[in-house]
Amino acid sequence: MKKLMMMVVVAAALFACGQQKTEAVKTDAAETDSLGGTMTTLDEKTKSIHAQIKAYQTKDSTFKGDELAENIQVYYPSDTTADLVGKKAYLADFFSNQNLWENSNFGSLRVTTLTLNNGEVWTNIWAIFTAKGKYSGKDILIPVHEAILWVNDKEAKEIHFYDTKLIMDELAAKAAAEKK
Repeated sequence: MKKLMMMVVVAAALFACGQQKTEAVKTDAAETDSLGGTMTTLDEKTKSIHAQIKAYQTKDSTFKGDELAENIQVYYPSDTTADLVGKKAYLADFFSNQNLWENSNFGSLRVTTLTLNNGEVWTNIWAIFTAKGKYSGKDILIPVHEAILWVNDKEAKEIHFYDTKLIMDELAAKAAAEKK
């Protein structure tokens, strides 16, 4: 009986010490690693980005962008100022760009949401975008990375990190076709 009682006391003490240590580690980590945090692919933000990508690929003209902030800012590579500002401009660009391509696809798609210890929430997208230019007839392949900052559960900032040359070439082909 004494041995059983002693084992229960030791187990309880070890459990209590382990709990206290875990709490201290979490607090210390948050204070010293403000950019640490958690990552998930199962949250609502990640799901809304998957839905947005599906709407782009399928040329869904009913896409409303409910996840977008009214003052969303979009940054494309090669500039330090926002290229698009506002939900209306975002949606116009979204619908215009999706119609540049035939058979657009985001292969090897990875979407993950990061909640940082400093309170910021970012969703990152990695993919291989393939399509056929509607105006140039060229097949393209672009490795894509985007980072999306969420504020009050809305997309507030979207930053694109990829080479836009092939997209600009397709826009030039469209402009040339429209001049004819």
